[in-house]
Amino acid sequence: MNINFLISNAISEWIKDAKSNRDFALNHNIDEKIVRRILDEKEYRIPVETLKRICDARQLKLSDFFSEIKE
Repeated sequence: MNINFLISNAISEWIKDAKSNRDFALNHNIDEKIVRRILDEKEYRIPVETLKRICDARQLKLSDFFSEIKE
């Protein structure tokens, strides 16, 4: 399975739990445009800096995130 798909899929689940795309973006220090791309492009190549911001906002280490999405 493609790593970009796994990352996008995991983050998409978090986005679905938010009140809105805008709310997720604001709470995770990213642009709403990135949220839409994650949802629309199933294999979106999320920049590491963006992934780090999302994980930081969730108080989650990048290593723990990757452990969670491991195939």
